[in-house]
Amino acid sequence: MSQLRASIADAMLMSAELRTVPAFSSWSRVAMEKLLSHSRVGRHLRGDVFSSELRTPAETFLIVYGEAMAARVSPQGERSVVMLLGPGVVMGMTQVFGNAERAAYDFSAHSDVVAIHMPTPLILSILDADPMLWKGMLFMLVQQHAAHVETLRSQIEGALQRRVAATIERLAALYGSRTAQGGVRLQLSQSSLATMLQANRQAINKELKALADTGAIGLEYSALTVLDPDALRRAAKSN
Repeated sequence: MSQLRASIADAMLMSAELRTVPAFSSWSRVAMEKLLSHSRVGRHLRGDVFSSELRTPAETFLIVYGEAMAARVSPQGERSVVMLLGPGVVMGMTQVFGNAERAAYDFSAHSDVVAIHMPTPLILSILDADPMLWKGMLFMLVQQHAAHVETLRSQIEGALQRRVAATIERLAALYGSRTAQGGVRLQLSQSSLATMLQANRQAINKELKALADTGAIGLEYSALTVLDPDALRRAAKSN
């Protein structure tokens, strides 16, 4: 494919994907074309840090395919993974409202990731030029924030057994893909789950095997499948 054809294909991909996002669905053709002319499709290999609030200029991205890990970076440079993000998530919009003293976040590809990268200042200028567009953007950001808070809550409340089950249940609902056999497959390694739950890998492995023994989940390399949602839900609500 020539560079021109690739550019056209990427422009079509960006337009189609952004139109599925409520915050962008009501944008005019002119506003969308203005944004697309300054945006790009990024294809990132597993492990790559593909976006960071520490970089300038400020950037917003939409995950189109794959999963990313969000990591908190303290002012001292310490990095800790906090959350798995999947397709449809928009990140970066709020970083321009922060300050240099707070912790920042960076984002790495947990699997291969396709993302649309957009300049945050341009998005803000388009929104300010048509304030009615802010309604859709703010509604989406509030909904997304609520989902992330609920995910984080599942990761920190209760005994490890409950936290493992609740986190799997939550992430599978958000980012899992339906299998031909009716299960829900989630791309998530034991090491990543251990990091998110701030537990050692041996303890996570023990809890995952216990869940698998009940038939709630099936285990595979760097992934798992929810086989019995009711059994997983019971484990997620246990003390």
